[in-house]
Amino acid sequence: MSSARTIIDNWLNGVERDLIGNYNRLGLKASGQWEQTLQQFVSTTNQGFTIGIKGQDYTEQLENGRRPNQNQSPEALKAWVGWAGSTFLAGWVKDKGIDISPYAVAWGIARNGWVVPNQYNAGGLVSDVVTVKRISELNNELVLFRVGELRSDIVKKLNNGNN
Repeated sequence: MSSARTIIDNWLNGVERDLIGNYNRLGLKASGQWEQTLQQFVSTTNQGFTIGIKGQDYTEQLENGRRPNQNQSPEALKAWVGWAGSTFLAGWVKDKGIDISPYAVAWGIARNGWVVPNQYNAGGLVSDVVTVKRISELNNELVLFRVGELRSDIVKKLNNGNN
């Protein structure tokens, strides 16, 4: 017998699978950390359930792009470029096999940000997977499940003579 939790778990598993598939289809995979650290969550509340999938902090930038650094002072830019060029961007250019200095990439990001879509990211990482239609399908499945539960309870009470 199915339960609301099973319905939710199955939905989340499908969404996570499709997010990873979209991540790979879009060619966003570098280190693979994004897909490896996705984490589903479900909690019960008085109103029902709170559900979702947590991803890396940079998921928003993969989906929507990134604004230039707010502080454009030479000191702030130098500090950010030094940090980014020696950490995640060093790994990114290596993983992507791009022959460019990670510090040059960091400088461009700090000064200009980036827009999505672009040559490395066609966009839609999350929004092509977690759609209004898909959420509505989950809601409909849960409503049908709940209606089935209520119908079963009513039939039981009628069969038991309302005891």
